[in-house]
Amino acid sequence: MIRKLIPSSIKRNIRIAQRNRADRKSGIIKKFARPAKLPAKSTQVVSIEQPIYYNPLAANKVFNIELAIKEIQQVVIQPNEVFSFWHIVGNPTKEKGYKTGRNIIGDSLREDIGGGLCQVSGMIYHLALVSGMEIVERHNHTLDLYKEDGRYTPLGADATVVFGYKDIRFKNTTSAPFYFNFKVSESNFIGAIFSPEELPVFDLNFERKEFEGYRTIHTYRQNDKTQPMLINKSKYLLT
Repeated sequence: MIRKLIPSSIKRNIRIAQRNRADRKSGIIKKFARPAKLPAKSTQVVSIEQPIYYNPLAANKVFNIELAIKEIQQVVIQPNEVFSFWHIVGNPTKEKGYKTGRNIIGDSLREDIGGGLCQVSGMIYHLALVSGMEIVERHNHTLDLYKEDGRYTPLGADATVVFGYKDIRFKNTTSAPFYFNFKVSESNFIGAIFSPEELPVFDLNFERKEFEGYRTIHTYRQNDKTQPMLINKSKYLLT
């Protein structure tokens, strides 16, 4: 009962402090990737293209994406470094220029400042999967709101982010540095990984199972040198 009376801003600050303390204790805070000079003579390793579907707040979504990717594209992820979405993007506030967009909050679709950033975090997660990175933290959406012809990414390739609570983090387990490059328009979003060296590319299989009121996705990864490996299990409630 007392917890319900605590303002959400205070709850978030407490959670951020807990996260920072855990990151310092584990030592991961020293491994976070940071902005750096991009490697010279880099080539594209892999790219993914997603549609951006129209809704009344779609223009705001594109604007929010542009703000976030401007920060992310300056980051070089060195071998053994960890990429953290919120460590780079920070709190997407109105004061920073972020606009109202659509977000899944709890078990419903609502309007919120910074709405639409989950497409960026999902793109990053998908690219990390394809390039063989070690997923340190990832959260799927709680609901599956989309019809098959209305998805911007395969079910199971999404990654929701909530500042202070849910992050997308992965570790560069390769021997080469790399960085992200993005292009966004009112109708599509393209994400790519660039590196001065070759990186492995993997195939993904999203194995779906249907149940009463929900469905699950088991995400497997493999290439011609590896056996299928289970990377993640996701559960989605149905509306």
